[in-house]
Amino acid sequence: MKKLLACGAVTGLVLLSGGTAAIASPPPDHKVTYCHATGSETNPFVVITTDELAVVRGHQNHQDHEDVIPEFDWELPNASGHFPGLNWGPGAADFIANGCVEVTYPPYGY
Repeated sequence: MKKLLACGAVTGLVLLSGGTAAIASPPPDHKVTYCHATGSETNPFVVITTDELAVVRGHQNHQDHEDVIPEFDWELPNASGHFPGLNWGPGAADFIANGCVEVTYPPYGY
């Protein structure tokens, strides 16, 4: 009987610790990928992926507002909101998809 109780206690601790870890880790869908301005003339942007709240809490004000960030909705247990994007207009999604390198096509007729 003592062995059975000990096994039950260990199993309970394992389950409890597993549940705690799952609550403490943010889910991966809270990430946003964007073009981070570097200030460099030779490599002006790099692609980075951060937690959405890193953008909301201040990264949006980095490098003179030159980052290219898509719009997204964010949520916390006691608050939520919408980030409208930064420098998000025509071609911005293609810019991010192209590794933050400007997409240039040759003119027609060549």
